[in-house]
Amino acid sequence: MPRLSAAANTTPIDKKCLELGISRSELSRRSGVPLPTLDAWGRRTRLPRDVYQLYKVAQVLGCHIEDIIEPELAETEESGKE
Repeated sequence: MPRLSAAANTTPIDKKCLELGISRSELSRRSGVPLPTLDAWGRRTRLPRDVYQLYKVAQVLGCHIEDIIEPELAETEESGKE
C-alpha cells in the first residue's frame, strides 16, 4: 500500500491521516468505510456524499464533517451538470 505524503493537492481527509500517522487502510478499518471508497475520495474521482460515512471518518479523525469536506468541488461538479 503506498504511503500518504503531503502535497499541494492533498485532500483534507489525507491531511488529517498524515497528522495522525495513519494510512487510508487503517482509516477504513477503524471507520468501516470501504477502502475503495476512501481511495476514490483521495483521487477525487468520487465526491463524498454519504453523510453517515463522512461522520464515521470524522469521528476516527477527531474532527467535524466540515473539516474534511471540500464544498468547492461539489459546486464545480454541480455547475458542470447544467
